[in-house]
Amino acid sequence: MRIWRHHLEGDEFGHMAWSLDHLGFATWAPTRDEVLARVPMKFVEYQQWLGRHGLPPSKEERANSLEIVEEIFGDEVAFQEDMLPAAAAEITYCKRLLELTRSDLLSVVAELDDKVMDWDPPYKNFASFASWRTIRQILAHIACTEIGYYLPKIGWQPNLKPKDLRESSWHEQLQLSRKETHRFLDELLAAEDKTRINKSAIPVEAWSVRKVLRRLVWHELLHWKNIRRIVRDYYGQVGSQ
Repeated sequence: MRIWRHHLEGDEFGHMAWSLDHLGFATWAPTRDEVLARVPMKFVEYQQWLGRHGLPPSKEERANSLEIVEEIFGDEVAFQEDMLPAAAAEITYCKRLLELTRSDLLSVVAELDDKVMDWDPPYKNFASFASWRTIRQILAHIACTEIGYYLPKIGWQPNLKPKDLRESSWHEQLQLSRKETHRFLDELLAAEDKTRINKSAIPVEAWSVRKVLRRLVWHELLHWKNIRRIVRDYYGQVGSQ
């Protein structure tokens, strides 16, 4: 299994292992050895997630041996393979996976009452810059990140900005933001430029279509798992009292 490793620096820390052969698959750990050790277990979970939705594995392989393709260091850096044009099939597959991540997300939060939605979990390891702790805040973060961070990084100007979502319910925030993301992906399918490299004024930062595609899927999968954990912990710590 081919792995691309990212040593996080700047506002974040630790190590991430990505497989760019499997859209949205990544895992994190504090050290390089730990993150590589986590890959097999996390890859099985990823394949099982695809299977539950009736999708075959994107490649028939197991993560019992790993090939490190590239290692990068820094904050918001990109892999060399991110700099290649995205194939139309990859964009279409991204749209399909985003339908699945959104379906899973809504299935968890749809029936939660306000006490659960606004519970501040007693976790210590939040990033210093993260303002999203409660489930309601995480849902707003998902919506705002797509239209206020990922898409603008490759030159897309959405019809609405994060501030436009401020007074909306979480349902509306997710719906409006995702509508804009789908509009971008649909137009991208018809566009000639499916690379859109953007190298920031920050020396190492770089963005591209392929980087955004993998981050879109990964981001919602990550927070879907986070929210499931918060719900489980709420009923384990508060709901049982």
